[in-house]
Amino acid sequence: MNRFVPPRSKMNCSGTVFLFIYLFFFSLPFPAFAVDFDQVYEYYKKGNYDVLVRVSRPLLKQGEVDYKILLLYVASEPNIEEIDKTLTSIYSRHKDHPGIFYNSVYLFLERALVLEAYESGIRWGKVFLEKGESSVRYTEGIYTHACILYSSKDYRSADSVLEKAKGIAKDSKLGKRIRILELSLEKTKEEK
Repeated sequence: MNRFVPPRSKMNCSGTVFLFIYLFFFSLPFPAFAVDFDQVYEYYKKGNYDVLVRVSRPLLKQGEVDYKILLLYVASEPNIEEIDKTLTSIYSRHKDHPGIFYNSVYLFLERALVLEAYESGIRWGKVFLEKGESSVRYTEGIYTHACILYSSKDYRSADSVLEKAKGIAKDSKLGKRIRILELSLEKTKEEK
């Protein structure tokens, strides 16, 4: 019983390859191809943070950065190391950044303080201190940087950063928080 199986024709083989490529590219979800800020913001408003993070990552790796998407990404990304990598990539690609970039850095500093990611928090705190004056959260960011330094037991640096924050603080609530940190620093100095 010899069964003769005819060889596949060239046409049939190329059709199979085309079908495979078509199914591969169009059956997988690639929402980043047509995503803009409005769609990312909708994900944020609806609490779809996983989707927001997934579609934002490729957008932020491209040449031109939408800083509003970056802000939502930093607010939504659960992995602080990924945020650090993304901020580092964007910071190294461009010389000048608008205030909204430094608002994203401020959000990162808050997260670094809470998660005790002191190394990256100190690094971004220095960047924020030197270049983040265009941020609407500049004073709060400096205070947060001082808190990170204090928490990492770098009291001398925390004291000098806190002095800068005191010099520009206009908000009475922030002034009270600065004073509390200042008292904590004084107490630490007395204990030594």
